Amino acid sequence: MRWCKNCVEPDTRPGQVFNEDGICTPCQYALNIKPANWDEREKELKDIVAWAKQNSQGKYDCVLGVSGGKDSLRLALFAREIGLNPLLVCATYVPQQMTDLGAHNLSNIVEQGFDLETINVAPETCKQVTRHAFREFCSWTKATEYFLISSMPRLALTHGIPLACGGENPLVTVGSGCGSDNGDARSIASLNTLSGGDISPYLNAGFEEGELFFYKMPTIEQMDQKGLKFIYLGYYIRDWDAYGNHALAVKHGMHVRTGDEADPSMTGCTHNFVSLDEDFIFVNQYMKYLKFGFGFTAQQASHDIRAGIISREHGVELVKRYDGVCADKYIEAFCNYIEISREEFDDICERFRNKDIWTKDSTGRWTLKNPIS
Repeated sequence: MRWCKNCVEPDTRPGQVFNEDGICTPCQYALNIKPANWDEREKELKDIVAWAKQNSQGKYDCVLGVSGGKDSLRLALFAREIGLNPLLVCATYVPQQMTDLGAHNLSNIVEQGFDLETINVAPETCKQVTRHAFREFCSWTKATEYFLISSMPRLALTHGIPLACGGENPLVTVGSGCGSDNGDARSIASLNTLSGGDISPYLNAGFEEGELFFYKMPTIEQMDQKGLKFIYLGYYIRDWDAYGNHALAVKHGMHVRTGDEADPSMTGCTHNFVSLDEDFIFVNQYMKYLKFGFGFTAQQASHDIRAGIISREHGVELVKRYDGVCADKYIEAFCNYIEISREEFDDICERFRNKDIWTKDSTGRWTLKNPIS
């Protein structure tokens, strides 16, 4: 396990590539090792917008996936600024877990003058698929991300809308391999959690294909055949940034976490303006920490280092203090939702702990073999 020499990103993230100088992919972009040609991007976006408006057969030019958070609101406002009329879609994968904060923020984005369509899969199916993904992969989001991502092109195809828009390109922002270092999002199914969009593990477990319609990502060939473009809209925003998006969203009515819900010693999350719609994300980050040796703190500190907000030394201290933290109340709420015991949860997490990067010290405590320094 190696750590980026510029930030606190490890090389264990699936799809992450360090160069010969020990610099991670997003830092390579941030340090202008791979400089962005913004004039070229802006021209490309203008062509996409003109194409979408020309091929639109109704009120909407594009489908835009949202949760109500900072990035969602920024994207919706930007889409309107560049002349698109978006239909917003919110795929609510765990409706029982949506926070009051999430409900407020989703309502707030509609109040900015947008139409919204929500997609809710059958609650019992959602619970069973989530439980299966946790037991088989120690990653409950492996199933729900199918649903979140596929909802955008699925809805566009259903309504005959020519353009589907996601947010940020994960290769550029965090280094997760997605098969695209540009604005084309059609290959997003190559993300590690999406496994190419393969739903066979769930079909083999007894789920019916009809139950999983919204979990199944349309193929690139299907999108091309229907003439659908699928892009990362955030890729085309010159000042796309977590803090800038946050400031703009708060100005337009978004609420953030406060109190214990914003305490990194409870959540492992140092930014109080992310993952506002539900709390299970903290559990997922804990699982990620066991499997890959890093969680929310490392990801957020790396962003702040690239943005010049904190030093690498400060980032290292944050990682040592908070990374992998998840309060019992979040874990217990998750266990209650998928109807398993805390003992089973702990057993599964330990079974998936990556022994290549973890070792036990003399007291029996697990520690990383190569801790950040």
